[in-house]
Amino acid sequence: MPYHNDSQPITKVIANRYVVKKTIFGGMGVIYLCEDTEQDNYPVVLKTIKPQYLSEKNIRAQFLQEAAMWVEIGWHPNIVQAYRAEYVSNSHEIYLVLEMLPSLSGKNNPSLRSMIIQGVGVDIEKTLKLMLDVTRGMKYATAMIPGLIHCDLKPENIYVSPHGCARIGDFGLVTVPINILENLIGAVIQDKHPRVRFLGTPLYMSPEKWRNRRISISSDIYSLGCICLEMLTGGYTIRGRHFKTLAEQHIRGGAIKRLGEADLPDALKGFLSKCLQTDTLHRFQTWEHVEQEIIKLLDILFHQKVDPEIILMDVSNKTQVSKGETILSIGEAYLDIFEIQTAIKCFERARSIGQLQDYQGLVALAEAKIGLAWCKQNHYEQAISHYKKAIAQNMECGNIENAFINYANIGMAYFRLGDFARAQDSISKVIEYTKQISFEKVLVFWNANFVNALSNFGNKSSVIEYFLFTLEVEQKYGCDKKSVKFLDVMDRFMGGIGDGHNRTLLSNNSD
Repeated sequence: MPYHNDSQPITKVIANRYVVKKTIFGGMGVIYLCEDTEQDNYPVVLKTIKPQYLSEKNIRAQFLQEAAMWVEIGWHPNIVQAYRAEYVSNSHEIYLVLEMLPSLSGKNNPSLRSMIIQGVGVDIEKTLKLMLDVTRGMKYATAMIPGLIHCDLKPENIYVSPHGCARIGDFGLVTVPINILENLIGAVIQDKHPRVRFLGTPLYMSPEKWRNRRISISSDIYSLGCICLEMLTGGYTIRGRHFKTLAEQHIRGGAIKRLGEADLPDALKGFLSKCLQTDTLHRFQTWEHVEQEIIKLLDILFHQKVDPEIILMDVSNKTQVSKGETILSIGEAYLDIFEIQTAIKCFERARSIGQLQDYQGLVALAEAKIGLAWCKQNHYEQAISHYKKAIAQNMECGNIENAFINYANIGMAYFRLGDFARAQDSISKVIEYTKQISFEKVLVFWNANFVNALSNFGNKSSVIEYFLFTLEVEQKYGCDKKSVKFLDVMDRFMGGIGDGHNRTLLSNNSD
């Protein structure tokens, strides 16, 4: 951990908002336990991928798919809530912001795993109620995203609140039908170098997964059966030290054999048997059916009547705008891996949400991002069209600074087209604007423009060429103390690539 000279640890802050309190490293991911300074230090969890995997296209795409689906599912009492996705442009990192759940009393973490003690089963009533929670969470998720399969239901991915309510988390291995995924994030990224990977955790993987056959909702129901039996008996449903042993037991009906050895009521055994069949056709096919059977069991075994589930969907303006901003962030992250069309579809969806919610700021941001996406494909005329739409929205909602950043973007696009007269006209508007604002705002403004230029042009030499042109335009309009003072920024930038010639050119142009 880095330290100041006085040996006090440096506090890590993500996206100028989230103060990191604890960091947990996983296989390819990182979890940050944070306080959200924009929400009165409200505790949240930030999930991302390790820096070394940021350039791995398929790992990044899998994470973006998880973020898109988790946010799309929305709020449900039996699902860990994903609030939003945050994209950090200077580091190209994408974070999924999740609710933080407190640990159970006397436990190290809030997962269901912490409740299961080897050799000591959880009582039947509590087990059935927790499994009903999981079932209802999955029922809701599949209603929001038809065909969704979690693919990794296990005790570690189920969390229990202090009030005894189970909640599903970790949608990292979720699969959905291709047409549904296209509606969510625009496209499916195909792995050009397929690698063998397990869709789940071996102890809870269904027979069809081991056989590499088509999976379905009933595959998740099999996993639920394994979890339920483990809770009741205090021992793993399937046992073995090696993948081959585990695979053979799952495929040959080891779960049903284990069920037969358990001392459980016949009605409960009948329910679990229909979860754990090796043939998918003999299992429950829907979460609704599983829910009905658990409710019946609670009535038969404990004479308990379960109230029908009533879920009020949050369609408030605030929630919908937040979803649009998240989709925008996901689109930006797709631009990083040059999935341009996927990014554009994300931006278009964010724009549609902004239009439906009459939120011009979101519409303007989406239009500007579409412009950037077209720039990355060297389609500058299309880019200019979208930048102009963004400016109109900026002006309408009073966001003058963003409007002039988009004028600068238009200047870049005309510059790339070789239309220097129009480029000069756009840049002159920006320079006139900067004369009216404080020196501090000028630095912030041109730093943003600098980042945009690098995103548009993709290489440093083109950025330098553009900024030399900008300095020439600036000289024509006269420099004063409040005009564009980004020479130091550019000097540091060019120093980074050791280009003394360009640094000299900049100095000459600024005299």
